[in-house]
Amino acid sequence: MKVINLFPLTIVQDNIMIEEIERNLLVSEIKKMKNKIDSKNKSSYAWTGDTKGHEFLFSNKLFKNLANKISNSVINYLQTLEINTDLLDIYYQRSWATITEADQKINFHTHSQSNISFAYYLLKPKNSGGIIFRSNELQNEVAKNIFTNSKMEKSLIKKANVYNSDKSMFDPIQDSIIIFPSKTPHATLPNNSNSARISISGDITIMLKNSEGFEHLMPNFKNWTKF
Repeated sequence: MKVINLFPLTIVQDNIMIEEIERNLLVSEIKKMKNKIDSKNKSSYAWTGDTKGHEFLFSNKLFKNLANKISNSVINYLQTLEINTDLLDIYYQRSWATITEADQKINFHTHSQSNISFAYYLLKPKNSGGIIFRSNELQNEVAKNIFTNSKMEKSLIKKANVYNSDKSMFDPIQDSIIIFPSKTPHATLPNNSNSARISISGDITIMLKNSEGFEHLMPNFKNWTKF
């Protein structure tokens, strides 16, 4: 029997290496941002800079080198999808840091305002958790809700695998970056260590340099009319 998988969701995992002196500098800068606004975050949810007034992290010159390296990975991601990046202008729409302390997490969500999102693991202690993706389109679901947890508990589904699961988990190492379509539902796993996990995330918008003859992709904002 030959198994054929159609219509994949493509997630890219890459490595971006930085010097330890740079890492320490960026970690220190991020902690300053958190302490300035929210020094006692006792919530069960991680501290996210995008909701705390620090949603343009890459405008900080300290993060310029990292931003340039992430740009290369994003371009490689687009080229993996056979998208002609020569026709595009690509922008970091937002960029921010997330600090996840012990037992903290982030629930499932999407980034509907952008095209591509990423998470780079600047500080990733062992057992500090990773990222989980969920699919709302279960192509193999031959009967509605047949792949739910309750069906597995009752042994109708023997075990979860790539053919019947609606979730996939990644536990990246430090310096890993995960790149994915912004519309993909995703969450973070709880930090089961006693050390903080620090990641840098961002939303990316792509638009045509010249939209003549195109209908669907965003035309360049340079040609928009403000009112």
